[in-house]
Amino acid sequence: MDMTFLLTGIVLLQAATFAVASPAAVVNSFAQEANAGAVDAAGGKESREQTGPSYIDFSIEKLKNLVPDLVGLIPASSQEQLPVILNNMAETIAGVVPRLPDLVSHEEVYRAQTAYGPSTPQGMLGVSSAGGSLSAILTAQGPRGMEFRYLILCHRAPGGAVALEESRTDIKGHPIDFEKKGAVRLGSGFAYQWLLFAAANQEEFRFRYLGEQDIDGRKTFVVAFAQIPSHVKMPAVFQSNGKQAPYFYQGILWIDEATSNIVLLRSDLLEPVKSLHLQELTTRVRFHSVTIHDFDGAFWLPSEVHIQIDQERLLIEEEHQYSDYHLYHSTARILP
Repeated sequence: MDMTFLLTGIVLLQAATFAVASPAAVVNSFAQEANAGAVDAAGGKESREQTGPSYIDFSIEKLKNLVPDLVGLIPASSQEQLPVILNNMAETIAGVVPRLPDLVSHEEVYRAQTAYGPSTPQGMLGVSSAGGSLSAILTAQGPRGMEFRYLILCHRAPGGAVALEESRTDIKGHPIDFEKKGAVRLGSGFAYQWLLFAAANQEEFRFRYLGEQDIDGRKTFVVAFAQIPSHVKMPAVFQSNGKQAPYFYQGILWIDEATSNIVLLRSDLLEPVKSLHLQELTTRVRFHSVTIHDFDGAFWLPSEVHIQIDQERLLIEEEHQYSDYHLYHSTARILP
C-alpha cells in the first residue's frame, strides 16, 4: 500500500517547505498546493465539520486514560495562565526562526507493520498468527535499524522570508530514490512541528490549559489543542493509493516553564478520515536542547519520534532516534 502524507508541520513527507514571511507567519506551500485538489475517495470534498468531542472537551481522567504521558499531571484550577503561556511560546518560536542554521544529524529508524489478513506484501518479512488472519511484518533491517543522515535546511530570501526544508540521504550522503520499487517511505516533518503554534497559526486552534507536570526532569505547562476545521487555511492531507483527503488533528503540548520551548508534543486525528479508512494517526515527538558546536546557540530539536498509523487493515509503527546534530555546510559535496 503506497501512502504519502502531506502535512502542515505534522509528519511524513520526504521534504516540505515553510515560507516564513515574518517570524510568526508560517505557510506550508506544499500542503496548500496539495490541498487545492484534495478530495475524498468518492470525488467529493471532505467535511470540515467536527462531529464529536475533542481533547479540549474530555475530563482529566479520560485524557489520562487516552494519553498515558499525562500520568503525574497536576490539574489546573483555572484557565487564567493560558494566554500568557501561548504568548510566551509564540515569542520563543518567533525568536528561533531567524537564527536557525542548516543542520544535519544521525537518524536511526525502526519500523514495524502488522497487516490484518492472510497475505503479506512483497518485500516484507511475514509471520502469520494461528488461523492466518494476522500477519506481523517487519522491514528487513540490521540490529541498529535503518540509518540515515537527517537534514534541516533553511532557505533565506532577500526580503527576510525563511523556508525550512527537511530531507534524508543515506548514511554516506547519497540521495535516496523513494520512488524506487521496494523503497520504504518514512515519516518526516518533525523538525518544524513547533511552527504550527506560531502566533499567526494559533487562531486555527482551540486550547485548554490542563496543568503542570514534570517531564524529563523539567517543569512543564501542559496544554491540550484541537484544530477548528472551519478556521484551518491549509489542512494536512493524507494520500493513499492515488486518493487523498484533508484531515485535522488534536493533541497535547508539554511546554518548558523556564524557556517556553516545547518539550513533548503528541498529535492525534481530530476524527477518523472515513473516505480513506484512516482510523489513527498518532505522533509523539520529544524535543531536547542541543548545543551546536561552532555556532553561538542551542536549539530544541527532535530527539525521539514515534508514529502509529491504523489504516484499512494495516498498522504501521515507526521509531526515529536522532543524535549528533551539527552544522551542515552547503558546499559539502554529495558523492555520486
